[in-house]
Amino acid sequence: MGQRAPEAERLLKLPYHIVLVRDGEGDNEDCWTARVQELPGCEAHEPTSEEAAHAISNAMEAWLDTALKEGTEIPEPKRPSTHSGRLLLRMPQELHAEMARRAESEEVSLNVYITSVLAGTVGWPQGREHKDAANGSTRGSAGNAPPRRPRYLSAAIVANIVVLVVVGIAAVVLLVNALQNG
Repeated sequence: MGQRAPEAERLLKLPYHIVLVRDGEGDNEDCWTARVQELPGCEAHEPTSEEAAHAISNAMEAWLDTALKEGTEIPEPKRPSTHSGRLLLRMPQELHAEMARRAESEEVSLNVYITSVLAGTVGWPQGREHKDAANGSTRGSAGNAPPRRPRYLSAAIVANIVVLVVVGIAAVVLLVNALQNG
């Protein structure tokens, strides 16, 4: 290609988001797709991830050249997330009290407890460390200590074992009684 317009050069230097996805398995010839999230239809399909990652640059150049020639509006790259990790949340007093009781029973701060519950709800990977905003400490199961089991879980396990032993004894007594009475 010849001399590129200054606007095209500027756009090519912007931090567009490129997603690389494996499309299929096995003998599928074009099994990798590289796609520019902000540019609709700007994608490249190749047999390997490396080839797709390289080919998306050419696809992006062609997409931008066409858009500039046709006068199509070109979206700017998405801005990076600016989430601070702080959240002001209103909840019913009863719920707040119950969550505080559960956090206390698990011997963690309310912040750590709520973060763990939310992380489990959205499938956030367990073992990620997170900072407790209340005291600045970092907690997570990534350290040397194993995660602490809730007290109610231990009580439930013991209760189940006791029930199994009682049922087992009753079964043996009934079996012996049935054998004696023929």
